[in-house]
Amino acid sequence: MNPRHRSLSSLVVAVAVAIASPALRAADRGTDTPAEFLQTWNLDRTARAVLEQPGPWDGAKLQLCLRLLARLALAPPDASAAWTEAALPAAATLPDPDDAFVRLEGRATFVGPLVLPADLAEIANRPAIDVVRVQTAAGLVDVIADTVPKAWPRWETIDEPVSVVGLPVSTAAGPRPEPPAGTATPWPADPAGLLLVARRVAWHPATPLGSLGMDYGLFDTVVDGQRLVAGDTDAFYALLAAVGRGTQTAIETAAGPVADAVPLIDPGRKWFATHRGDAVTFQGTVRRATRIQIDEPRRRREIGGDHYWELYVFVPTSLIKINDRVQDTYPIVCCVRDLPAGMPTGQSINEPVKVSGFAMKRYAYPLPKVQGQDEAATRQETPLVVGKQALWVPEPSATEATSILGWVFLGLAGIVALVLAFGAWRFNRDARLQRQRQRAALPDKLELP
Repeated sequence: MNPRHRSLSSLVVAVAVAIASPALRAADRGTDTPAEFLQTWNLDRTARAVLEQPGPWDGAKLQLCLRLLARLALAPPDASAAWTEAALPAAATLPDPDDAFVRLEGRATFVGPLVLPADLAEIANRPAIDVVRVQTAAGLVDVIADTVPKAWPRWETIDEPVSVVGLPVSTAAGPRPEPPAGTATPWPADPAGLLLVARRVAWHPATPLGSLGMDYGLFDTVVDGQRLVAGDTDAFYALLAAVGRGTQTAIETAAGPVADAVPLIDPGRKWFATHRGDAVTFQGTVRRATRIQIDEPRRRREIGGDHYWELYVFVPTSLIKINDRVQDTYPIVCCVRDLPAGMPTGQSINEPVKVSGFAMKRYAYPLPKVQGQDEAATRQETPLVVGKQALWVPEPSATEATSILGWVFLGLAGIVALVLAFGAWRFNRDARLQRQRQRAALPDKLELP
């Protein structure tokens, strides 16, 4: 092809893409309002009017909701975070005239998987989508959610504290999932007053961490036995944000006394399967303290800071065998928001600390490779704990130690002097009393023969 023709062809294609794909340009900008973003994908209020019409819930309505979920998942993270932060309190009516996200809090009372028709299941790459019934102070709300906590039972009555940020799409009747054969509990009979489409339903159980606003559903994608991976990111930063909302005293109280590290480091006990998010306390020697810079602006806004600290704390254990090596200490990886003023940092330190925080995952990191070792011997797994601050107990300096010893000896000398003085006083008192008793025993008059 002639180079001139090839250039002209490329220009035509570029112009065509620019005209036909305003959605891609809008998604790249990441600064649109929710209404602008939805209009770009032909999912604005007008396009969704069918959802607000009364009548049975059919395939067209379901397909529209699935499209909405798919596009919200593709929204730029910064824009999505901004929409979440600007969400309005949920009301009984739809926002008018612009689209806007709403926030509601309440208790999830039922979860029912809505089975998708074969064509929609193939497009959505899933056999069903969960619908969650939420009881709020304003009334009943149904939520079609992309992600619902895995720990919740389906087709059973539940009572879990939740929060939801989603797009209200209808005040008409929403979908009613059909229970599978043999299910004793059907979908609740009472109609909901509002239908939301949301990326996730956040779960805040009645635990010390849940009370700080942590979404336990984020733990569903945490991957044990590896370093921090993509599935861990949201949970990790949510944990850093949660400990920032709590006080150090409250976290230490929830964590209690120093924990035994062995149940957490032994993979055979599967401690994290039932205790992920529990508060724990470890005390030991930090050998490495590294400042980790946070580059993403939305993560900085999320936790209210631009860094955190990664500590390798070696804690005492019973005699254990790791990779054919017997040892009585073990490293725990602790990530904290702040360090005490004056505490040394770096790659080779030796400082006594105590850390209280929340256990997140079984974390793996590489060890120095030695020739002849197998792959398993070149990596180590350890608990990853996220806390607010490390408590530093520095050793006294030589001058301070000398001063302390001087005061100790002075105190001992004073005690000895007091003991000797007391002994002398008591001896004199006893002698005086003895003389008095002897004089009292003498006769008043002595008659000579």
